[in-house]
Amino acid sequence: MHTTETIKDKIILFLKIFFPILIYQFANFSASFVDTTMTGQYNTLDLAGVSIATSLWNPFFTFLTGIVSALVPIIGHHLGQGKKTEVSSDFYQFLYLALALSIVLFGLVFFLAPIVLQFMGLEVAVSSVAIRYLWLLAIGIIPLLLFSVIRSLLDTLGLTKLSMYLMLLLLPLNSGFNYVLIYGAFGFPELGGAGAGLGTSLAYWALLLISVLVLLKHKKLKEYQLQKPMPLQIKKIKEAIYLGLPIGGTVFAEVAIFSVVGLIMAKFSSIIIASHQSAMNFSNLMYAFPMSISTAMAIVISYEVGAKRLDDAKQYIHIGRLTAMVFAVLTLSFLYIYRENVARLYGQDSEFIQLTASFMTYSLFFQLADTFAAPLQGILRGYKDTIVPFCLGLLGYWGVGIPLGLYLDYSTSLGAYSYWIALIISLMVSGILYQWRLQVIMKRFK
Repeated sequence: MHTTETIKDKIILFLKIFFPILIYQFANFSASFVDTTMTGQYNTLDLAGVSIATSLWNPFFTFLTGIVSALVPIIGHHLGQGKKTEVSSDFYQFLYLALALSIVLFGLVFFLAPIVLQFMGLEVAVSSVAIRYLWLLAIGIIPLLLFSVIRSLLDTLGLTKLSMYLMLLLLPLNSGFNYVLIYGAFGFPELGGAGAGLGTSLAYWALLLISVLVLLKHKKLKEYQLQKPMPLQIKKIKEAIYLGLPIGGTVFAEVAIFSVVGLIMAKFSSIIIASHQSAMNFSNLMYAFPMSISTAMAIVISYEVGAKRLDDAKQYIHIGRLTAMVFAVLTLSFLYIYRENVARLYGQDSEFIQLTASFMTYSLFFQLADTFAAPLQGILRGYKDTIVPFCLGLLGYWGVGIPLGLYLDYSTSLGAYSYWIALIISLMVSGILYQWRLQVIMKRFK
């Protein structure tokens, strides 16, 4: 990050930060995308198992990565204030926090997930795939969270291209490991859908090792002396948790509602489950656009607010939201035109393709709602405002989404589509609440 004087300079800087983030967000979301599509090509039952498993995994994974993403506004404010000496210390506190969180998630996956799956009434084959996928995926929890901290550091320092290059390695690594382990290539055991979990874990371990080497060797990072471990500082850990928990909670509230809907959908047939999860999986991939805007907004806003250049922060708000709208038009057009072609990526059965394409029509409205809500989350994080947005998100997602979905399901003939409609409305309500909170915050910073 650096100071800009004109609107043109701000647009150029914002796009330089945004595009690498967008590319690595696509690479990040590609792990789930690759697992789902490759498993779908292997077997529909395995696809249903992996889809159910990711419904359990995603909320907790995003909750913990959301917590460690609090490193962005903390370092952003330090840089805006010229306090570069604080960077290394905060970085190490978040590494310690990530290790502790890894242990928590590891325990949840191994001991809680099987119990939840047993009470869902799934087909035995589907449940077996889901449990084995989660257990093997858990092997990659530690590298996943540690890399999330490294990525947050690089982004905030303005090295988003470096993050992008690292994340681009994930796609070939994940695809290669998945192919070998799902199909049993080159003499390896054929693990089916469960192999996708192990493939993703191995990909994250390889990515972490490469990232550590980059941290130690990159010349632009030498001034921060990251090679010298810093001691644990309880005060900074508390600040990290204070900012990070609401961020993680907000993301969890949003992602968990999608996962709960996925679990509720378990009452429908396997083909409806597979179609719903496939359409949701691609919607998550498209979420990379508003998510990237949100991340970029947190970086630029925290830097300007830390330097007390509030008018510059407001200009970045307008630039980011306009960029989100432009990309929404492009993604909505693409998904509407090619929805059946996208459905074929997940399976070849004609009924499955028709159902998936139908669900994807509803996902068009997801993109529109996310375009409004997601950038607002990033803006508020840039102002270090996290607790109230968490409460508002909880109200918008859970106070509207699940009750409305259940009501439509049991009082109308919409069936599985009831939950898609309810989710869209919950996203819209949350966006309106975030907009109200932004107006309150901006008045305080006048």
